[in-house]
Amino acid sequence: MANTMFGSKIANPYSEALLQLGLDLYLKEENADTQVFFQIIFDMENLLTLLKLTPTLEKYLANPLIKDKEKKDVLNKCLTAKTSPTTKHFLMLLVDKKRIGFLEIITQTFLNKAYNFVCLKFVEVYSASLLSKDQKTQLIEKLKILLGPEFTTSKVYYSKINVTFKIDKEILGGFIIKVDSKIIDLSLRGELEGLAKQMEVSLLS
Repeated sequence: MANTMFGSKIANPYSEALLQLGLDLYLKEENADTQVFFQIIFDMENLLTLLKLTPTLEKYLANPLIKDKEKKDVLNKCLTAKTSPTTKHFLMLLVDKKRIGFLEIITQTFLNKAYNFVCLKFVEVYSASLLSKDQKTQLIEKLKILLGPEFTTSKVYYSKINVTFKIDKEILGGFIIKVDSKIIDLSLRGELEGLAKQMEVSLLS
């Protein structure tokens, strides 16, 4: 827990700095490329995937016995031709500041902040059987309404959602919808469990 809290304290200012830099390029600079901010998000998504697939990478980067130049060489090999110069400079800065060992939590924290800024919500929908294309489309439209609107001082808008559909034979029927840490249980199993709890309370009262 202590390590996690310490990692979060390290991650927050660095992820916030990258977010602000991306937003400056996106919103403020004259004649700026409007795709810069989104490219940084794509870069960090790719980096997070790589870190999760290769846990030894962060251990290598965190090793104080390995020279900074060698760490930078490894990072450069991990990046693609499409990687934003802003992302590259940020990663090199983390090496210089001896914070590259916190790369995964910094990356995840940045993505959480960026997704929140662009109002992107990740949704998982569990159903007992495969849904048709029309069913998926209808459900996505309903989810957009369910998860919005959101209000600012100047406008009302609906969140953008990224929906992943999964099969869960145990739910019997209906859906279970997971949005971040929230769960909306519209399944037959959920109804039966709810009924069982009500009956249990009735029997005990």
